[in-house]
Amino acid sequence: MIRSGVDRQTPPFGQFLMVGIPGPGVDAVAREMVQDLKVGGIILFSRNLETPQQIWHLTHDLQRLAREAGQPPLLISTDQEGGTVQRLQAPFTPIPAARKLGATATPKEVEALARRVAQELTLVGINMNLAPVLDVSLEPRCPLWDRSYSQDPRRVARFSRAAIKGYLGGGVLPVAKHFPGLGDTLADSHLGLTVAQSGDPFRKKDLLPYREAVAAGVPAVMTAHLLVPQWDDLPATLSAVALRGWLRQRLGFKGVIITDDLEMKGITNLQPPAQAGREALLAGADLLLICNNWQAVWDTVRVLEEAGDPADQFRESATRLERLRQALPPQQTGLEEVKEYFGFY
Repeated sequence: MIRSGVDRQTPPFGQFLMVGIPGPGVDAVAREMVQDLKVGGIILFSRNLETPQQIWHLTHDLQRLAREAGQPPLLISTDQEGGTVQRLQAPFTPIPAARKLGATATPKEVEALARRVAQELTLVGINMNLAPVLDVSLEPRCPLWDRSYSQDPRRVARFSRAAIKGYLGGGVLPVAKHFPGLGDTLADSHLGLTVAQSGDPFRKKDLLPYREAVAAGVPAVMTAHLLVPQWDDLPATLSAVALRGWLRQRLGFKGVIITDDLEMKGITNLQPPAQAGREALLAGADLLLICNNWQAVWDTVRVLEEAGDPADQFRESATRLERLRQALPPQQTGLEEVKEYFGFY
């Protein structure tokens, strides 16, 4: 078993994790994650996604396991941004890259597209989309160039608000990313820690889209493994200055804070995912993303249990997550409706 020595007693910290699972069906690992660990969410990748009918069966099976374990509905997410980052391929609606949309579409068109994408995700049981990208990418050397709507923060804000409205209107929870903005970086946080280049301690350009997103009611924000030297000597994912100070207090965000994948080298070059997970929660994050290493999921729970941190350190996070999960609409779409929409693909 993946558990590797962890007691079968349900760990109380599983709710703070969103995890990947190995394949297109519910196997032993997926069952452990949902029933034994009682994770708060599942993230789906290409390895989990084959046809609309298969995805429907997978999400229904996962939600059934959660119900049987006495848990609220799972947050089931994927990255359906557009361009090179869209996990669900044909017959799902193709989405142009954000850069192209920002240059050739209108906010109304982006809203309509986001609504359609959300409706398709809802049909197959996915209730959270890790989009839109709010990064204000300033030059083509930035790794987020094609995933960013524009170099103009006002334009990014308008298009992001439109996308958020569309996703919410289509029944899916959008996640604004990557706070506090990777647009002024020249390195990829998958490969190492990124460092903000602008030198602006207020990050006016980068934070404008987040101010607008918060005003638009975005329910969740994803952190970046970004070091802002003017703020802290820790990356934003692990920084109370970034999460509690800027995102919560200055921007007034009251929703759920999700970390980017703790297995990215922007974190693992500093410390293991399990220790980073604890530090992220203490800094103000609510949901820890671990996409591939299932042993690291159990290790994270073990670290949290053994650290003995006061319960009130995590009570607010638990309340936010519970509120978000309980508010999820019931999964009512039948398989016949999926077949009718997509055809017998």
